[in-house]
Amino acid sequence: MPILFVELAVFSLKKLLYNEIYINILQGSENTVIYVEELGSKGAVSRYEESFNSSEKNKIYEYISGFTHMSPIHYISILDPSLNQGAFPTCSSADITKFCDLGANEHVCMGKTWGYYTSKLDLLQLQGRYKKIGLDFVFSPFYMLQNFFQDKIKGELALYILVCEDYMAMCVFDESNLKFAILQDMQKENDGNEDLMMDVSDDEDLMLDDLEDESSVDLDDIDLDDDDDDDIDGLDDIDELDDFDSFDDMDDFSMDDSDEDTFSSTEKSLDDVIEQNTFGEDYHRFSLIQSAVNTFYKDSKYDGEFIQNVFIADGIGLNNEFKRFLEEEMFLNVFIRRLDITQELSDLAKVEKK
Repeated sequence: MPILFVELAVFSLKKLLYNEIYINILQGSENTVIYVEELGSKGAVSRYEESFNSSEKNKIYEYISGFTHMSPIHYISILDPSLNQGAFPTCSSADITKFCDLGANEHVCMGKTWGYYTSKLDLLQLQGRYKKIGLDFVFSPFYMLQNFFQDKIKGELALYILVCEDYMAMCVFDESNLKFAILQDMQKENDGNEDLMMDVSDDEDLMLDDLEDESSVDLDDIDLDDDDDDDIDGLDDIDELDDFDSFDDMDDFSMDDSDEDTFSSTEKSLDDVIEQNTFGEDYHRFSLIQSAVNTFYKDSKYDGEFIQNVFIADGIGLNNEFKRFLEEEMFLNVFIRRLDITQELSDLAKVEKK
């Protein structure tokens, strides 16, 4: 029996014995969300979701490992968190070099009209961070944006924006042809997210698959040496806090009127701070979009046609103020569609495995 048929038979047997599990990672500078879908043999779907501080690498690893040990048929996907990525409106090797360094970046072409790229070094660092569990797919936010609005990009020219916590991916499409793309950094204090990547030794080679006709970076065949596992381990133990016996008598505590007024005032002040911070983030996003549109209009590499419509994939839960900024200040027609990024990752992974 040919080897291929043996492999297919083994896989079919596994599918009878085990459920398929799709593990999806949304890594941010502060928080990392893990969303899991377990597909049963009769079509039943079980869903799990947990959020972690991004510095809690061991907890993230243990949570994911709990699912990988449940079934050998599992796929791990992540939305590329790199700030060193982008997209280009061509698939000609000569023209791509106008938009990115092919030696320093891995790129994927979508048909013959456009493609996207990301830093090889960042891919290596990302692989290092998750080497204990492995990554099957690294999806580009530009590919996710194009897929999410595939019902719209076939029409006339418009700006498309994927809003994440740490960045915004922006594209201008005209009748399915990419005209312009940019990734805008929302991290105000950090120049990048290198603290979320683990350094990899110089003697470890990164073996990347041929990506010319793929829609994601497939890392099935990428392994790092197990000897370096200690580099990922080792979160410092948190010192135990002393017990506070003084809180044993809290049942006798009560607030008088002046205390209640002070407490209400504190709550109001906290609400004001939150509202101000949200306003600041909305205005910052608006400023970045304004800057990107100006670049599109002025840069000779692009055909600076006039943008009237903006389609936004909202991955964070935007406020109405953000929409108002764009409509009143830039005279744009704004359409916002809520996007569950981790669910979208899972859907993209299912398509890849067909």
